[in-house]
Amino acid sequence: MSGILQPVTSSHLNVLEPSACKKKDGPGCVPPKPKERKYRRGVCVWIHDDDEVWCKATIVKSPGVSASMVVQHSRTGQDVDVKVQPNYPLLCGVSNNWKEVDDLTNLNPLHEAAVLECLRSRCKSDRYCTKAGITLVAINPFKEIAGLYDIDTVHQYRNRNAKEQAPHIFCAAEKAFSAMSSGVGFVNQSIIVSGESGAGKTWTARCLMKYLASVAVPYNPGHFEPSPADCIERRILQSNPLLEAFGNAATSRNQNSSRFGKYIQLQFDRGTHIVGASIQTYLLEKTRVVHQAEKECNFHVFYQLLHGATTEEQTRWGLTKGSSSPDLVPFDFLQGAERRQDETSLDLASTRNAMCNVGISDEQQQQIFQILSGILHLGNIRFYSDDDLDPCDIDDSDSDCAHSLQFASQLLGLDSKSLVQSVIFRQITASHSTKRKSVFMRPSTAKEASNRRDCIAKLIYARLFDWLVSSINRTTCAGKWYSFIGLLDIYGFESFYSNSLEQLCINYANEKLQQHFVTHFLRAEQEEYQTEGIPWSFCSFTDNRPCLDAIEGKISVFTLMNEECNLNRQSNPVNFSQQVLEVVKTKYISKPHRSHQQATFIVQHYAEPVVYDATGLIEKNKDHTPQDLVELLLGSKNDFVKQLVQIETSNSQMVQKKNKTHKPAAKTVVKKFKHSLDSLMSTLNQTIPHYIRCIKPNTTSQPDVLDSQYIVSQLRACGVLETIQISAAGFPTKIGYTEFWQRYRMLLCNLSDDDVRSGGSKSLCADIIQSVFGDEGKENHVTQALYGNNKIFLPDGQVWCIVYILYCLCFVLTSSSLCLVMKAKRTM
Repeated sequence: MSGILQPVTSSHLNVLEPSACKKKDGPGCVPPKPKERKYRRGVCVWIHDDDEVWCKATIVKSPGVSASMVVQHSRTGQDVDVKVQPNYPLLCGVSNNWKEVDDLTNLNPLHEAAVLECLRSRCKSDRYCTKAGITLVAINPFKEIAGLYDIDTVHQYRNRNAKEQAPHIFCAAEKAFSAMSSGVGFVNQSIIVSGESGAGKTWTARCLMKYLASVAVPYNPGHFEPSPADCIERRILQSNPLLEAFGNAATSRNQNSSRFGKYIQLQFDRGTHIVGASIQTYLLEKTRVVHQAEKECNFHVFYQLLHGATTEEQTRWGLTKGSSSPDLVPFDFLQGAERRQDETSLDLASTRNAMCNVGISDEQQQQIFQILSGILHLGNIRFYSDDDLDPCDIDDSDSDCAHSLQFASQLLGLDSKSLVQSVIFRQITASHSTKRKSVFMRPSTAKEASNRRDCIAKLIYARLFDWLVSSINRTTCAGKWYSFIGLLDIYGFESFYSNSLEQLCINYANEKLQQHFVTHFLRAEQEEYQTEGIPWSFCSFTDNRPCLDAIEGKISVFTLMNEECNLNRQSNPVNFSQQVLEVVKTKYISKPHRSHQQATFIVQHYAEPVVYDATGLIEKNKDHTPQDLVELLLGSKNDFVKQLVQIETSNSQMVQKKNKTHKPAAKTVVKKFKHSLDSLMSTLNQTIPHYIRCIKPNTTSQPDVLDSQYIVSQLRACGVLETIQISAAGFPTKIGYTEFWQRYRMLLCNLSDDDVRSGGSKSLCADIIQSVFGDEGKENHVTQALYGNNKIFLPDGQVWCIVYILYCLCFVLTSSSLCLVMKAKRTM
């Protein structure tokens, strides 16, 4: 053996003969070191498989001079030639009872194949949560499991040691609540829920809120019915369906995908009574209001409105073709309206009930649905021109267009002629001096008019969403509170055939969270070493800081995007992508393959490289609302519309007052998003983090279907595999001295009665290590073990080496005894 021994398999345990045990100087008796032969006939290994990613195989022919061997595929039964490479094939190791392994760091050998097999086995036995070091991996079952989240399960995990309970999302909630209640270290806690669309993040966050609201100490000194705590709990929980209606949508991957990020703070007083909550949202995908990709839908609330409104409301808001016609108007802003009919016909009542519970009056609800109807009608105002570059006009011959123009103007409180003129003409202001300006109108092309119409719809909807969040916070946020538990439900890593600003921001957010995770995880590891009194320096790990610098640093993709937005000119996507490649000189920015179009660049994210399309990237980043359109909405006769737009106007005026001396820089999407993420990171840095990684088992959202390729891609993307490796790196095996002594004391020979009585001491555990490894560690400059105040710390694979030696010793002793018995029988 040399250095830290590699894990061994049971197939290796026939290499020693009974006579091989020799007496050594020192307290122990150990067998001699076997000659290492990793790949022998009969050894079980993992090999690559096109369908299952990793599949078991048994070596039929050992590798020879050609460094290739023959294995029998366990799934097909066929013999396969495998070329031996460094760390491939992977050894299966001693057979694990996979479904009983509730912490992936306990796997040995520890590699991707073992992790995948463990998760698959646990899912097949309806165990969907598994620990991965400090992270909890939760796989979406896509089916109801009786009792999994009911009140009895809540009581089961309340005030229980998480290590003694089966892995569950309630473990993370209980751990956070207990840490907050104890008041030790950081009082505030954060539970970070991540995963791709359809992995179950929204449901997980909802269950976490339910658990924390249930276990919080009830407080009702006035004996009110319902109690103030019950009212707060109801308002907090009812904010979920409301935000899901306005911020979630059906996508090609998920029928209830969150198209925004949110951080919910549950607020507690000193007595751990829940006293309130606040919500911070991030990057609503407002472009979805006006455009949805193929097989995708608009936000839920539009379909709820279309199919759930009463007949009188449908007529009043112009959702039908006429007072005498029950046929719904086909809206251009809605895709899949017929497909969503059965799914949302009853959901409007739930949304209305949620509005009532968070304090939105019936009158305000009518105003909200009226505005939503007006947005739908805006999408049916269509434009035509003789040529693409010619001035456009609305199509008077289109009955749907005329119908929608009338109702859009009426519902939004606008004059129909003013609305049309504001869209088909652009107002251009030329400044000749500080006091003299010229304003003139320029006709718009059909494409430009459509973009201006869409700009109005996006502005109104985005301000309406912000107003809803503010209304929820006004009724749920406590005036005074002592501590909080934050729930972060953030978008998962995304990579599609065409990736634009939305994917860049989403993946940037994931990079920030990965950086936060690695930093805090390593800090938590060091705290344990410090507690045990062990001087220890961190092992090397993959740091995604250089990738973040390429995205958000001084010379980065973001700075180039913002500079381009400050220039009052039409952006050329090909030139911009080339500028990114030339200016941001780092290996994390590269040129794509020729199969991609020219206006693209690659960012080497920690999860995987993503190709971004520069077409339309700068225009989306500008997110500019022309001032003449804002003035149009400020002149609305609908006071609610005017109120929503004034929020945006007041914010712009405040920025202008702060920048009187010079022209303010453009307030771009990435600049606002970076600022909000920096604020979030600052909050998270002041809390104790707890991590839940949600995994989607298949692309079709079917129960009992495990797509290994899809699962592994998510494990790699969200950093689960790296997490487990970091958890297992260095000295991952930490065993109390008493337990270590009880397991391996057979490795010490000639024990006295005093040694047995004092078993569990640090010195005797050190004797066991010395008897197994001797001075091997000194020769190879490898530390075989570290000794803390209460635990022994062992490197990865060291325990399996000890188990191997112990097994060999048992084999020797058993074989020797058998020989003596047979000899005695022959002499009788």
